[in-house]
Amino acid sequence: MENTVDSTISYTPVYSKEITKSLENNFSRISEECYLDHAGATLYSDTQIKNVASDLHNSLYANPHSIGTASNVTQDIIENMRHLILDHFHTSADEYSIIFTSGATASLKIIADTFLFNKNEKNISNSAHFVYTQDNHTSVLGMREIVNKKGAKITCLSHNNAFEVFNSSKSTNSHPRQSNLLKNNSLFVYPAQCNFSGLKYPLTWINDVHNRVLSNVVCDASTRWYVLLDAAAFASTNELDLSVYKPDFVCLSFYKMFGYPTGIGALLVKHASAGVLQKIYYGGGTVDVSLSSELFHIKRQNLHQRFEDGTIPFLSIISLKHGFDILSYITMEKISQHVFLLAKFLYKSLLMLHHSNGKPVAILYSDTDYDNHNMQGGIVAFNLIRSNGEYVGYMEVLNMAALFKIHLRTGCFCNPGACQRHLALSNKEVLQNYEAGYVCGGSADLINDRPTGAIRVSFGYMSTIKDVQTLLLMIKECFVDGSPVYKVPDWWLDYKTTLCRKYYQHDENIEEITSYISHNSNGITNKLQNVKKSVADFIYDNLHKLTMETIITKKNCILEQLYIYPIKSCGTFKITGSWNINSKGLQYDREWMIITSSGTCLTQKQHVNLCLLKPIIFKSKGIMQLHYPEMPAIDIPLDNSSVSTINGTICQSRVCGQKVEGIDCGMEVSEWLSLALGFPNLRLIRQKNYDKEKEGNIKSELSFSSQAQYLLINKASALWLSDKISDSKVQKDTIIDRFRGNMILSGCEAFDETKWKYISIGKNNFEVTGPCTRCQMICIDQTTGLKTVEPLRTLTEQFHGKMKFGIYLTKKTEDDGIVTVGDTVYVS
Repeated sequence: MENTVDSTISYTPVYSKEITKSLENNFSRISEECYLDHAGATLYSDTQIKNVASDLHNSLYANPHSIGTASNVTQDIIENMRHLILDHFHTSADEYSIIFTSGATASLKIIADTFLFNKNEKNISNSAHFVYTQDNHTSVLGMREIVNKKGAKITCLSHNNAFEVFNSSKSTNSHPRQSNLLKNNSLFVYPAQCNFSGLKYPLTWINDVHNRVLSNVVCDASTRWYVLLDAAAFASTNELDLSVYKPDFVCLSFYKMFGYPTGIGALLVKHASAGVLQKIYYGGGTVDVSLSSELFHIKRQNLHQRFEDGTIPFLSIISLKHGFDILSYITMEKISQHVFLLAKFLYKSLLMLHHSNGKPVAILYSDTDYDNHNMQGGIVAFNLIRSNGEYVGYMEVLNMAALFKIHLRTGCFCNPGACQRHLALSNKEVLQNYEAGYVCGGSADLINDRPTGAIRVSFGYMSTIKDVQTLLLMIKECFVDGSPVYKVPDWWLDYKTTLCRKYYQHDENIEEITSYISHNSNGITNKLQNVKKSVADFIYDNLHKLTMETIITKKNCILEQLYIYPIKSCGTFKITGSWNINSKGLQYDREWMIITSSGTCLTQKQHVNLCLLKPIIFKSKGIMQLHYPEMPAIDIPLDNSSVSTINGTICQSRVCGQKVEGIDCGMEVSEWLSLALGFPNLRLIRQKNYDKEKEGNIKSELSFSSQAQYLLINKASALWLSDKISDSKVQKDTIIDRFRGNMILSGCEAFDETKWKYISIGKNNFEVTGPCTRCQMICIDQTTGLKTVEPLRTLTEQFHGKMKFGIYLTKKTEDDGIVTVGDTVYVS
């Protein structure tokens, strides 16, 4: 069994051939992509967008607040949309109202702002309760700041505690919800589905809360309980039946359901609970009458009219119909089964996948065993582990995934509670990680050899088994040591036994059961704690421990090659003699860049063939000549003043998040670039020269480079790395070109550069500002434009996730200078 996939890992299609073919046609534009972030935002279909465009093209829709035929049509369609949405959730306008918002987050904020905890909110001594589960979205945590100011007592139910409370609910729900003795209102918030692990929380909790099971938790029998259900992650792939489960409030985001339009969601409010929402602010369209000279107004009686301030996004609301058409064609039941089976296949495959030495490849973060689609959604969260037990940083996985055109989500997914629980991090450790550089959405993936987040795969209604196979292929090729071994982990039987013991029946009418568990692989985690530091870790992590004495030594290193990259992310220009150095770096290095029609910088990450665009500098002629295969060359003047005089248009863009300005080089080169690269309306801009005296020395000068003025590569280090690469398809003699260095040194020992603090080349002194962190850019062969997984795979394998190669330099003075190929190098 060890060398074959277990027979229990199988996938049976849910969709008919007709539905499958329809989806293939509707999503042909992503046939070469592997999109696995549907919990972040699912994708819109071709038919949906065509129908939206046709609808808008052939119709006249006016502001619904206006009076007239067109506005009446708009109002009618919007009201029909309200009924369609309610029908989708198996309820009607007799029981629920829909308030359109900008998304689930805005809906949560409305409840936080308007929920009336006490009839007299000045009476803090009579304060009520705000209770939420640990596994909640950041937007729910944000509600605490508002309700705390209202005097509500805040309680967080840990994952295990929540299930303990509700499992015992049948013996504690004897108190009627409606009672004259109830003095205040309390609110319970929880997700229908966890966006971290995909666990589906029991919807039966809604009725339990209404029956005041939480009064025992907060020791308060005098409060009336309301439920806010966060259905944003649930509703996209599951059927929410509000005729059976009746939360007081439900929040939604429609882009999570069918991709388009974005920026619109809804808050569903049960009519019987609407009185507990007290709205203060009012905007246009929400009042019957108001006086400008006095503090007087009367809000509209209709609930959604009171809450929808200003003109609602009526065109977006009208477009929702075409998204619901797609879902109704497939049915939510089939979608739920479909995404679950894909997730189950991936989960079981990762569970059984091992390195050749028998060690697991993945650590999985789950709350179920993926055997019950009523309890588990289409999400799999995990981290990868090397054969020696070390974690693989999720940034390394992201870079590899990009080479396979795989789109993933990494980090904590705006669910800090679930992330902390599954990664077994204490509050102290989370804060220590923050002090060490971790922030939400950041790139600090490993701190003290432990992950700060995870990798999440989430499926949508159009996902395919091919998507799963593509991901597994990437993992096997890039992260499995030796031949893959498939086996059931040693801890699996014990884990299953634990699940059975902790199963709970959450509804007498549902045969399926689920479990809760805080961490499904503690055995593996514990084994990882004593892993020794690798040699690579020592090289990169202990540079600060070097002696503080500056010892200048003459090495046998020389400057063997010198390169500039005149146009950012395009081909190189090799310098054969001497070259000028100015305050920004090597003259003409990254002084130009190509921007798209939207103003963003075009890079090899989006268009690998940029490496084939070769600029040649002719100083004597005062031109830069551009070459591209099967295109005639075009000349660009080197004199910046002539460009400013002829065109003079100032363009703004961003490089690595920083705002930059440049001067447009004109229509002729724009048309040439657009024709060569196949992108419309490309522009070549040149960096604007600042008069530092007039600008008040606003900043230290840099060209359009991303990090520093110079990038130095040690040839010996590159040769060492190329010797480790076994892929015969990779041209080893061009490996060094992939690192796109300015200065190539020879005569040094491999990785000597990691110890340097200062170096001198000729008469120029430089400070080492740090190592260069690498991404999938180094996987592009700069001579052909072909992408491979090397050398990034070998680099991360050899240095255990440290994706660093080469060092950044900054010149110690702003004086101009000259550097010459063959210069001797001095280091400290």
